[in-house]
This record gives sequence, C-alpha cells and structure tokens, in this order.
Amino acid sequence: MSRIKRVMLLQPASAGGNFEYVAIPRQGMLYLSAALAQWEGPFVYEREIWFEDRSGLIDPGKDLEGVDILMLTALINEAPRAYQVARMAKEFHPGIITIGGGPQMSPLPEEAFDYGHFDVIVQREGEDIIGQLCDVLLERRGPDRNQYLANVPGISYLQDGNVVYTKRVGLVRPDFVELPDFRSIRDLTPENPMAGGVVETIRGCTEKCTYCQVIQQFLGYRLVSKETEFKRLAQLQELAADGLIHSSRNGSFQVFVSDDLHTPPLRAVKFRNERLERLKGWKGHTENMNLIIQARAEIGQDPELAEALQEANVKMLYLGVESDNAENLKAVNKRQEPGQMHRDLAYINEQGFTVVAMTIIGLPYDTEESIMALADWVTTVSKYQTANFLTPLPATSNWTALQPLNEHGELLQEGEMRPYQLYTGRQFVHHDERWSMQESREIFDKYTSKLQEVDDVYRRVFRILRTYKLRLAATSKELSDTVAARLGEATDNLQGLATEDSLAGREFGENISGKVSDLVETLRSVSQPLANVRREAADSIGSKINELSESLKTLADPSMSSGKEMASSISRRIADITDTIDAALSDQRDGRKRATGQG
Repeated sequence: MSRIKRVMLLQPASAGGNFEYVAIPRQGMLYLSAALAQWEGPFVYEREIWFEDRSGLIDPGKDLEGVDILMLTALINEAPRAYQVARMAKEFHPGIITIGGGPQMSPLPEEAFDYGHFDVIVQREGEDIIGQLCDVLLERRGPDRNQYLANVPGISYLQDGNVVYTKRVGLVRPDFVELPDFRSIRDLTPENPMAGGVVETIRGCTEKCTYCQVIQQFLGYRLVSKETEFKRLAQLQELAADGLIHSSRNGSFQVFVSDDLHTPPLRAVKFRNERLERLKGWKGHTENMNLIIQARAEIGQDPELAEALQEANVKMLYLGVESDNAENLKAVNKRQEPGQMHRDLAYINEQGFTVVAMTIIGLPYDTEESIMALADWVTTVSKYQTANFLTPLPATSNWTALQPLNEHGELLQEGEMRPYQLYTGRQFVHHDERWSMQESREIFDKYTSKLQEVDDVYRRVFRILRTYKLRLAATSKELSDTVAARLGEATDNLQGLATEDSLAGREFGENISGKVSDLVETLRSVSQPLANVRREAADSIGSKINELSESLKTLADPSMSSGKEMASSISRRIADITDTIDAALSDQRDGRKRATGQG
C-alpha cells in the first residue's frame, strides 16, 4: 500500500448571506491542511483545498477520482451542498473516506450522518487530532475500526445506528499549527490571486451574545504567541510578493483579521492590555497592508488603543452595532448602551477609520418603524453596513427556543429538514407573531435599500479582479508570442551558419544550436506565463541565456569575420530576449522589493 495519500479539503459554495464570506478564504481547511503536512505518521498526505466560490463546483465523480479522504466543512446555508457532495462521493467512490466538521456539523452530527453519510464528524477544532484520525481511518477498515476511533478525542461516529461521542480534554493551542496552508488552495496563482489575506491572532471571545456560534465553537479566549503573529504576518507579505494576494499598484493589499477575533473591551483588562502591546509591535510589519478587523464600539472610549490600531495600519473596523434599542441589546446579552455607542462611533469616525456597522433586525423589541429608524441612524455613524435578520444557529439558545419554518413559511413538521438555503439572514426562518417569512423579506428589502451595504464593496473588488485576470492573460499571450518569435530568428540564423562549407562553421553552428535548443526547452518548461514567472524560473532562463552568450563569444573564431559577425548578431537577439523577459518581470520584482522593505 502506497504511503502517499490524497486528501481533498472542500468548502462548499455559499448559498447567500454576506458577500465578504466569498472574498475571505475561510481558515478551517487551511489549518487542517497544514496540520496534516506537519503530522508524522505512516502516511504522507498530499493536500488540495477546494473553495467552490473560487474554483467552481466540484464534480464528485470526476474530481474525486484517486482521492483517499474527503474533508468537508460548512456554514449553515452551505450544509445542503456539503451533504450532497459527501453522498455523491460515496456513490461514485465507495472506498473514499469522508470527514465532516465545522460550526454546522459539529453540534449536529446526527443530521450530518443522516444526510451526508459521513464516516466521522469532528467536534469543534481538529488540528491536533486530524493526523491521528486519518491514520486510523486508512489503516482500520474492518469491523474493529470503532475500537480504534474510540481512542481519538473529540469526534463522533456511528456504532449500531447510534452516535458515539469521544471526550476531548482541554483546548487546542491556537498556534498548534503556526502557518495556515495557503499554497494548497486550488487555482491560487498570480493570475487568480486571493482578494485579500487573512490572519488569525486569537481564538474565542470574551463576550456571551446569545445569537453567536463562536462561544461554543471556540471555547475560551486564546491568544497565539507573539512570535507566531509575526510569522503569520511575514507569510502574508511573502504571498503578496509572489502575486498570490491581489495588490494595488502601490503594492498595498488587504488583510482581514479573522472575523470572530475582535480587540477586547476595556473591562477585559488583561486581554486588552496584551492586545495593545502587541499592536504596538506590529508597526514595521504591516506597512503595506490595509488591515480590516472586527471590534466593539468601545474602542471609542480607548484613545490609546485607537492610536495603536492606526499605527498598525488598521483601516477598516467592523463594529457590532446590532441595534440602537437598549431592550433589544439586553435581550441578546449584548453588553452595550445605545447612547454611549453613538458617542463611541462618532469618535471612531473622527479618527479616520472606515466603519462598517453590523446590524441585526428582527430582535424581540423591533417594529417595522424602529427598523427603519435604525437605518436612518446607522447610516449617519458608519460608511458601510451589514444587515441580517435574527437567525437561529446550532449551539445557540435560539436554536431550540425559536420554532423553525419550512421553505414555504409554514411550521416545520417532524422529519422535515430545515431549509438551510434560506438561512442567509435575509428573512425570518422561524415563527414570529409580528411578520411572516414573506413579510420579513419585504422589510429586509425596505431596510437595506436605505443602507450602503459593504457587500457592494466586495462585488466591486471581484469585478476589478476579473478585469485584472483578463488583462494579464492577454499580456502574457503577447509576451510569449514575442519571445517565441525572437528565439525563432536566432535559431534560423544558427541553422544558416551551420550549413556553411567550413568545418569550423558547422561545428560552431551545431554547438550553439544545441545550446539554443536547451534554452528553448527551458522556456517551454516554465509552467506559468512569462509575465508572471517565479523568480527561480526567471533566474534559470537568465542563466541559460548568459551561458549561450558566453559560448558565442568563445566559439567565434577571431580570424573569421563572418563568424564574429554572426556571433554578434545572435548575441544581440539574445539580448533582446533577455530585455523582453526583464521588462515583464520588472513590476513583479519592484513589488517584492517594496514588500520586503528593500526599495
């Protein structure tokens, strides 16, 4: 049995909801892939991360051919697609191993087994156990498998039709894996870069808002080490320098500090002080980054922290405004007071931050009039906004407290699956005396028509990226054609020289023709278009060209003027080729120098 095993890590296409989820690479699979890379066991795991929102829908029959393990995670509205792919994987490839996890499947393993036919569901985080789990699933395929799975902590599996849970003791270190595995992302090339980078500095939250899954998915509040933070920032610089994160013409690029990890409020004194000191240390590591973070409006009461954020190049703040109604905030355990929040937001805007106000409508004390009043107010204290109807999520109190509806807006009947494709925050998916599902949609449209939704920003970013890719592809084709034409000219001249009557001329031509052939093969072997060739390939081409030029000078017989003239002619053409390649690479190299502080 081969030691090399192929693993596909899949993030299904989003069914809706906030558009920035499409722009920001979800981190779960990046860390699981890196954990498999560093795992030392009987197998070597070759990994590919497929984000359907980037690379299109996977074809389970064709694209999973030869794959040993399929891993799937999903947000709530992505669950139907995840279950569909998992089922189809088993149908087309009966021997494939399927593992599920994430904020939807972790708290609802019974549903995942019923609809997705998974072998195992991972509970909460899994970097520390994923290598051990994969080894067990590959090595133990017989009836004794479950006795080995019982020794893997933090998973669920089926035994005699019942779900078995194994106990996890303690929490995963947030930097158990130091660097996420961006380079295993499918189709990640300079022609198809990420819209922005993402960095995780903390796991968990200091708050206890009832609508949020983070509290259950990432227990506690755990900071990565300072050293790991700097390594992750340096990794993003490297990715941007290689063209794998889209950069503007001045070399700057967007970085999201993952959206569940805000700077803690003043009352969390220890964590707030630690974050402040770390932010001060970021200066010099983030100069070409435009950082985007999620935070609490209390930054408006903390000028020292606000200044440190600006010094670190934090440009945009996603702030959890939720509501301007004190009773609503109390009902969802959101510890903030509307009057103070208004003052905080006014200060934050004055400091020059771009504010994205995150709002939730349909809270217990909302009316249609109060929702429209919220729109009028929130647009005066923020440049952009997000909007979501209160939506029950697994592992939150709302999941059991709110009575779910089916896709027709009627009460969900026993045995019916919730219409997860509608769990996008754009309508009620639970029974409410105030509005039906359809009425809630109409209110949502009326509310958002007054907003400047941040989704529009990300749509523009994607349009820019699409235009960039098309232009780059055209430029690359023109460059390749130019280089090929000039190489052809040089080769023709050499063939002409090789047919001269003199033995010296033939030897000279044959020798150089062979070297040109080597050069041509080197150019053909470059996998990326020359306009985006990596530094290593560019150096290889340059070395070959220099070697050829030196050979021309050496082999040209000084006593033969025709030989010298031919050598000079070919050298000029090779110089033209070199100039063409250098011109194509100059922008890329300049960008790297800026990113590394060398120029």
